[in-house]
Amino acid sequence: MKASEPILRLPYRRGSVEYCLGSEADHEAVYQLLLHIFHAPDRESFLGALNDPMYRPDRRILVKVDGRIVSHLHMTERKIRYGSVHLPMNGVMWVGTLPEYRGMGFAQNLLKLADMRGKATGCVIQTLTTSMPQFYRPLGWVECGGHSVGVTSSRNLPPMGDGLVEGKGAGAIWHVRPWRQVELGDLMKIYDQRFGRTTGSVVRDEEYWRWVIGRRYAHVIWVSCHGDRVRGYAFVKDHRILEIAAEEAHPKALQALLGRVRSEAMERAYPEVVVHAPLNHPVMDVFVKASGRVVEQEDWDGTTSMYHICDVEGFLKAILPELGRRARDAGADFPVEMGLTVDDRRWLIHVDEDPSKSRIEPDKLSRRHLTLSGSSMVRLALGRVDFDQGLEHESIEASTATAIDAARILFPRDTVWRGALDGATA
Repeated sequence: MKASEPILRLPYRRGSVEYCLGSEADHEAVYQLLLHIFHAPDRESFLGALNDPMYRPDRRILVKVDGRIVSHLHMTERKIRYGSVHLPMNGVMWVGTLPEYRGMGFAQNLLKLADMRGKATGCVIQTLTTSMPQFYRPLGWVECGGHSVGVTSSRNLPPMGDGLVEGKGAGAIWHVRPWRQVELGDLMKIYDQRFGRTTGSVVRDEEYWRWVIGRRYAHVIWVSCHGDRVRGYAFVKDHRILEIAAEEAHPKALQALLGRVRSEAMERAYPEVVVHAPLNHPVMDVFVKASGRVVEQEDWDGTTSMYHICDVEGFLKAILPELGRRARDAGADFPVEMGLTVDDRRWLIHVDEDPSKSRIEPDKLSRRHLTLSGSSMVRLALGRVDFDQGLEHESIEASTATAIDAARILFPRDTVWRGALDGATA
């Protein structure tokens, strides 16, 4: 049996080097450090981040040498969707070290502390966006995002925006205009309907919505209205659609929004329009039919999204209700049992028809079980393992064919997505 992990105790000092949590007194020094390393953010953006409803100074982990901050990591707090459940998540941002102190392992140690800190505070999963995935892989981070970008010529988008007609009567006219503050509830409802079952999408309450809108990532927020009712919205920055959503019952709301984006892009002489959306979003079909293309995030801007499960047992317990739902939807015979050996730890997943009897049992296995690495566990949990293609390219061993059948039911293929508005704030 594996020994219990050490309790995270900070500050920790060794000689002139101190690992500690941030405080309000560190804000100016942290800002100057980020400017030195990343040449960003600007002061307005930095101060805006401090107004994050979930922000706390002790979510920064610092390395100080003789009292000077030389390395930094920031952890945001969010909740993301995993099917029918919400998971506590840390976004890991601004991981960096002053040039003269690199090569000493400070950043790697900060990531290990972030892992321990996340587990200690109830977080079960972490995510980050980076152009250096090779730095994070040895620490258990996995490229797992489904971030994608659609690109097409401005002229090829649907040409009609304002005045698009559906049906008869005055109430059948679609109008596209800038949003109003009183319509925030409509945006929230449409977002939850469109992305409510998208794995990785951030759960946004009203306070978080107001904060994101206040950051002004978009130069305009368009809403498409059918009569007096808001049926869709789009956050637009220059020629980029950062987020777009419409009620499923009103697909013309999407057409109306794209028509307005087209008109504005042509007026501003933008030859292309770019949209950030999941692969299964209907806007991607529109872009493809408009002679456009869909590209992965890494091919578009050189960055990739990575995920890390910092507490496997906590993660499994948190997703039990969703595993039960998947088993019921698949018509599985209850109970469904499957064992997992992740690195040197074992867990038995027991999914019962009665949710109160479902459980995760540590240090146990069943006849059907999978043996896998921590990285493969992330891929399995986030639906990135294609069992139909076999396990030749995965670090996974199955005890029996029925173990693969159980895994296929509990961890089917899925799309992981985090919106551009949320990615900017981790």
